[in-house]
Amino acid sequence: MSKGIEKRAKFDKIRYANCWEDPELLLESFCGRKYISIASAGDNSLSLLVKNPEIVYAVDLSVPQIACCELKKYAIKFLDYDTFLKLLGFKTSDNRLEIYKSIEENLSLQSRYFFEHNPEIIENGIIHQGKFEHYFQLFANKIMPLVHNQKNLTELFLPKSVQAQKLFYDKTWNNWRFKALFKVFFNKFVMGRLGRDKEFFKYVDTAMISKNIKERADKALRDVPTWNNPYVNYILLNNFDYALPHFAKEENFNIIKQNIDALEIKTGTINEVAKASGMKFDGFNLSDIFEYMDMDLFKEISAQLLAVSNNGARFCYWNMMVDRRVSEILPENFEYKKELSQELYLKDRAFFYKDFIVDEVIKNA
Repeated sequence: MSKGIEKRAKFDKIRYANCWEDPELLLESFCGRKYISIASAGDNSLSLLVKNPEIVYAVDLSVPQIACCELKKYAIKFLDYDTFLKLLGFKTSDNRLEIYKSIEENLSLQSRYFFEHNPEIIENGIIHQGKFEHYFQLFANKIMPLVHNQKNLTELFLPKSVQAQKLFYDKTWNNWRFKALFKVFFNKFVMGRLGRDKEFFKYVDTAMISKNIKERADKALRDVPTWNNPYVNYILLNNFDYALPHFAKEENFNIIKQNIDALEIKTGTINEVAKASGMKFDGFNLSDIFEYMDMDLFKEISAQLLAVSNNGARFCYWNMMVDRRVSEILPENFEYKKELSQELYLKDRAFFYKDFIVDEVIKNA
């Protein structure tokens, strides 16, 4: 059997302290009431609770990612909105450890052990403590001052018409320094060393990484409103002052709190957890997991997930550098929702990905 990413990459630290995929695409795609979701930092699994589901399974291989997800769940469940923002790092606070202690007993033993041995993660605000976030902190603190002054940075986030944004990007923002330094910072070596694990690029044409990400950044900064884009906000400013993630907005926080007990957090692979649940699911948030698989493993996992899906269930996932589509390898069982996929991709505020796929089950296994 082909080795999955769990055999090749390290999962000993928080890799992502925030989810870097836009949950709005999932919310517009999903139907039904039973969902299973790659946990990552927990954000998008929490966002699914605004749909008033019966159950959302949040699944991850990584103990630190599970700890991150559990912390957010119980912060929402037991804290008021302002205290929640302070604990996670959206607002400044000098007593995060004290706040954490008030909810600590609700976390699993493995998560409590993790935070006990890494208290600085709580003290410094967990949303800033992932490897990927540290990578963007370097970009904002070391690269951006070489490219643009504070005036230009502020102008980028001022609400404006799409036409005005395009003009600003073309005439002011996309200068030769931005092009050159972007290319240097977003290449395989730097991303693999400072951002993602190098194993995440195993099936990628590495020569195209910088070029592809630059083209997607052009789209995000030129054609998609920046003033309400939390991803661009954090990458360039290392905060969410102009735009909070979906799950952390107050109007969504209150709905999520009401439905918080529908979220179950599980350690393992999504196919194993789904099978062990004894359920069949209506929605699958698969993040970009197929990116890290060879074709044989991709086919195997897709078939296993099909076996735990209801008819009409939707598989939603992103391609970053590697083309994967379940409906191509299992055409008798899936319909590619091409029009919906393309429509949603144009709205995607997280610019790393080349494609967003919605595949719908038309014939259960």
